[in-house]
Amino acid sequence: MFQWEVTPVISKLNNIIEAFEIKDVDEVYSSDVKITDLKEELQVKGHVIVVRGDKSYGEKGVSEGNPKFWMYENLLNSKLIQEQLSEFPNHKLFDGVGFSGLEALCWHSRNMNKELVVVMAYEMIPDKILVERNDIEVICGKEPMEEGYVKKQAEVLSQRKDLIPLHQALRGVRAMRPIGNKIAKNLEELNLEIDESYWCIASGANLYGIGGKLRERETKLFVVEPQTNITIPSNLDVQNSESVKNFARRELKDYELYQWNGKHSGIMPLHVSHLNRYLLVNWSETGITNIDGIKYVDEKKVRKLKEEVVKMNPDYNWSDTTFLSLVPAIESAKEGKNVLVMAYGKDKPVKLRRINIEK
Repeated sequence: MFQWEVTPVISKLNNIIEAFEIKDVDEVYSSDVKITDLKEELQVKGHVIVVRGDKSYGEKGVSEGNPKFWMYENLLNSKLIQEQLSEFPNHKLFDGVGFSGLEALCWHSRNMNKELVVVMAYEMIPDKILVERNDIEVICGKEPMEEGYVKKQAEVLSQRKDLIPLHQALRGVRAMRPIGNKIAKNLEELNLEIDESYWCIASGANLYGIGGKLRERETKLFVVEPQTNITIPSNLDVQNSESVKNFARRELKDYELYQWNGKHSGIMPLHVSHLNRYLLVNWSETGITNIDGIKYVDEKKVRKLKEEVVKMNPDYNWSDTTFLSLVPAIESAKEGKNVLVMAYGKDKPVKLRRINIEK
């Protein structure tokens, strides 16, 4: 069993900082993590390594997986959560989720025969069949996107005492580190050095859990954002600790979205204006992002690349977040650099409300 511990008092500053300091996690994920090299199919100079999150849990009968299956496996097997499950056997599992997190947590809760309560952003309409089949209690935020999502979680946790909070927005980074260790081992066996890795950012679990591991091996780490919804401004020097601290502190003072015009890239579940609050707290205290750069991508390029790649191979019908990362990654591969991205899952239609998607 994967053993790590986070103090239950989630709001303590040191606990938040420690959640992102994960060099001590040397556990290597025991199951298979598939990777695909698109170099030959794309006819580029460098290797384009895709971590097949969409193939996660395939050996366990999941036809369309995503990285959250790995994350929740390690979260639920952690010492802290195992102790809480033992102490409160009748409590329900609880977390804030997007579409992929909902699917993964449904699978795990059903496998454990545990009841599940989740909070989702108001704009996200969960699949009715999935919810009814698994008897999930879904609670939606009231305010827009990440603002309502965060406020509703705090409200639920203050009012209910029948829940075991998983806090993937904080603990997810540490839970994904064993996957990062596994990928690093796979690359060693292939004798392949990665020059750059590209990641979307919501909770930051993949970005830091996997990308952070590769960065320790001198792989540059880039965050990719859609031009319509930017959470890290282009004028922020992510290498300047004072600038980072000041930015994070300003963001934490005002996490509201009252100025948001409802425009959205259509690439879910990315935030529309503000970063994960736990990440902002960490940046506000340390000033360290461990990010080498930000890439802003026109959504039209994402859709164009997606159409071309799926036509090339229908098995690569990945989520928009995957192709968002692939756009700059492929540009670097054309220059001869070896790059890595995550396949965040298969492309699936989702239902949304109160959103104006940019075309």
